[in-house]
Amino acid sequence: MAEYDTFIHGEFQDIPQDQEIEGIVRDLTPGKKKYKCLCAKFMVSKDPAKYPDTLWVRLGRGQLVPEPCSVKILEVFDPVSGN
Repeated sequence: MAEYDTFIHGEFQDIPQDQEIEGIVRDLTPGKKKYKCLCAKFMVSKDPAKYPDTLWVRLGRGQLVPEPCSVKILEVFDPVSGN
């Protein structure tokens, strides 16, 4: 199980669930690549057990939402080329 975080604009309750989202996630998995930022397409659920990985959500000023979400990374891509 991997662990990620992401920053959102707006309110936590407005996160689209079970829909493809394009954004940046930060890998929190321990090791050399911890905090690596990834441009990705992913799906989020507020149910922490629905998808295989954990997603911590941070609000605009970095405030951590205390309950984790689950996330399924669909695709990681290069933001410049789109691949």
